[in-house]
Amino acid sequence: MDIFEITQKIIGDIPEGQRFSSADAELLMRFKSQLLAMEDELVQGFYDTIQANPQMACLIGHGARAERETTLRRWWQRTLNGPFDDKYWAWQSLVGVVHIKVGVKNPMMMGMWTWVLDWMRSKVTPEFVGSASLACDIMSSVERLSLTSQAITAESYLVYYLETVIRITGFKPALLERMFKSEIDVLLGEVRGQLGQI
Repeated sequence: MDIFEITQKIIGDIPEGQRFSSADAELLMRFKSQLLAMEDELVQGFYDTIQANPQMACLIGHGARAERETTLRRWWQRTLNGPFDDKYWAWQSLVGVVHIKVGVKNPMMMGMWTWVLDWMRSKVTPEFVGSASLACDIMSSVERLSLTSQAITAESYLVYYLETVIRITGFKPALLERMFKSEIDVLLGEVRGQLGQI
């Protein structure tokens, strides 16, 4: 499995107008010094929020917060310094694989991305960037960054989870696909039955 190919396939599945673009990158770079200066507050708030949630806090082993904070700092710096190349986006795929290993579920990841967006909205104000329209444009770029990163992380989680199942069971992908298509109809009937008329 090639992480770069997988990542580019996932990016290609995101509607073009909603995924992060070079114009978004240029806009963020214009304010990188101001945004980089907020790193300590971002990292502190992010991990304080995680530690305040028992379901997520238990995923950070004793003494592991400092290591996780270093990773978040590296991501923030890399994001604001660029480039947004294949390696940057493949890193977001790697996050999906790491999340499988440490037990981070996609709803947790998405929830923390929402925390980042809310935090950014409180910082990227008209006063901070010079106008309300520019603040709105920057946040739109950050939202596309969020969507693109979340899509890559969540989809790579699924891709690599299934790959792990294939390796454990020894099933050929084509066989697993046939079994899946057969079983999904049964599952779909069960779920529709549970929902009743909607």
